[in-house]
This record gives sequence, C-alpha cells and structure tokens, in this order.
Amino acid sequence: MKKFVFAVFFVIGISIPGIYGQTKNDDIVKLLRVSGADKMSSQMFDAMMAQFKPLAPNANWAEIRRKANLDGLLYECIPVYDKYYTHDDIKQLIKFYQSPLGRKMVDTSPFIMNETMAIGQRWGQEKLGPIIMSELK
Repeated sequence: MKKFVFAVFFVIGISIPGIYGQTKNDDIVKLLRVSGADKMSSQMFDAMMAQFKPLAPNANWAEIRRKANLDGLLYECIPVYDKYYTHDDIKQLIKFYQSPLGRKMVDTSPFIMNETMAIGQRWGQEKLGPIIMSELK
C-alpha cells in the first residue's frame, strides 16, 4: 500500500510541473511553435536564401542554414511577446492554436500569405506605381 501511495504522489508530482509549472518564456516558445511562427520564419529564411543561391551556387546551404540557428531566432522573439502579452494571454493563444479553428488557421496561413502577397504586388504595380510616377514628374 505504501508503494502504491508513493507511486501516486510521484506521478502527480512529476505531472503537475508540466501542467502548471511552465514559465511564461516556455509558454511563449510553445505558442511560437503551435502557431506555426517557427515554420513561417523557416519559409522566409528559405525565400531569402533562394535570392542568394545564384550568387554562390557552390555554397554549402545546409551548413549556412545550420549556422543561422533559426531556433535561436525563435528565442530572440520572446521579449517581444513578453512585452505585449500577459502569461494568461499566451496560455489562451496556445489553447486557440490547438483548437480545430486554430489548426486550420496555421494550415492555411502560408497559402493565404502567398495569395495576398501576389495581390499586393499586383496592386503596387497597377495602382501605386502610376501614382508615384505621376507625382515624380
């Protein structure tokens, strides 16, 4: 019986910190991961590197990616989220991004971003460009 009671308290003891012992910084990192921010930064990095590849076709791009340490970038964003959100806000955002609607948002965001960027480029060329050119004349 003593072993059973000890086992129950042991399991409770190790599970409570995982549920309630998260620091705000830990939860911010979790938010960045569940919201897809880490994947978005990776996609942006790849897009930037695609522009450099023609300049150095023989470069070891896998090594450059490793040295860039995108996880380090994730951790550098913690103070920004800490500044604008309370710990409770962060927890609620994590819940949202783990919900079906939040997952849908994460899954569709890259497509939405690509399509809206194309709209923005077209708008800039067709609408904004002529306005700027006429003002410069």
